[in-house]
Amino acid sequence: MRTRLPVPKMTEQSPFGIVACSMLAIMSTTAIAQQVDYVLDTGVGTFNLGPAGFDANVTWLNVFDTVPGGELITEISVSYGDIADNSGNLGSDAVTLAILNDPTNDHDPSDAVVLSTTKATWVDTGFGEFATYPIEPTVVDGVFFVAVVMDVIEGANPASADPNSPSAGTLSWLFYNPEPNLDDLGSSPFILHMSEGPFPAAWMVRATGVPNAGCPIDFNNDGMLDFFDVSAFLNAFLASDPAADLDGNGMFDFFDVSMFLTQYAAGCP
Repeated sequence: MRTRLPVPKMTEQSPFGIVACSMLAIMSTTAIAQQVDYVLDTGVGTFNLGPAGFDANVTWLNVFDTVPGGELITEISVSYGDIADNSGNLGSDAVTLAILNDPTNDHDPSDAVVLSTTKATWVDTGFGEFATYPIEPTVVDGVFFVAVVMDVIEGANPASADPNSPSAGTLSWLFYNPEPNLDDLGSSPFILHMSEGPFPAAWMVRATGVPNAGCPIDFNNDGMLDFFDVSAFLNAFLASDPAADLDGNGMFDFFDVSMFLTQYAAGCP
């Protein structure tokens, strides 16, 4: 089961009367139908891992090959262990979620290149449950990595793992650092390919991909983002038009607005 984090919903009425174009509605519906779930685990996390004997910044990640129709990553889902030490002291609940590219397509993240990062918060997920976080839509190609980064205190075990994964840890990695080191994971003082450790397993870290639709917020298809696209989005959003469901989850909420603003600031490709 996936748990979507609660957010406030927009309820104001729009003063505009522009109707979103039907083609974008069709594209949105297609994206839902063609959703790709990037998953290595079986849904059951048997054990949790974290640093023993020291505090550390911990990065755990899974490796995936891009599937046609899932080139635009829109969500990351994580099942967590605990952030408390053996005495019950709580560590930081701040999380960074990252999508990284593998420039050599060798499934080794030592030379990974960061494509996007998203700030999030640790959630006390239930057994076999996931917290799902919308992220800045990120285009991937070839081999890519989905990573979770946290400052972890000694004795805490936030990284949930599944030893029954068919990948047997061959597509999962663990890094310890004094501080965040996503830009140079290869220099980490502790690197473990999970297939070579005492507990071969895949991380309970997933991603959702949809077709890369190019520039879905260019509502009038003129190659520019301007007031008219903002107005069209607001009207589509308030009318629950599929064209405004940018994350393709069937709901109209803050995440769609956030994705629109992010894409608007980035501009059309």
